[in-house]
Amino acid sequence: MLNKFSRLNKVVQCRCCGKRTHSSIDGCVGIELCKVCLDSGGMENEHNDYGHKEKVADCPVCNGVECIHQK
Repeated sequence: MLNKFSRLNKVVQCRCCGKRTHSSIDGCVGIELCKVCLDSGGMENEHNDYGHKEKVADCPVCNGVECIHQK
């Protein structure tokens, strides 16, 4: 079995919500965000870069929160 942990991937607290998570998610080394907060940040970037034609359920900006875990 492949070990998921290495010197680059440790268990840490998410910098946004505090949930215990891996330090590296989806190839982003040292990101220290849980999957929900990482996806929320990506959706916020999409909103600010391109906008949406209508409200997007997972977009923190559309929902008036800093991160979608606060919804």
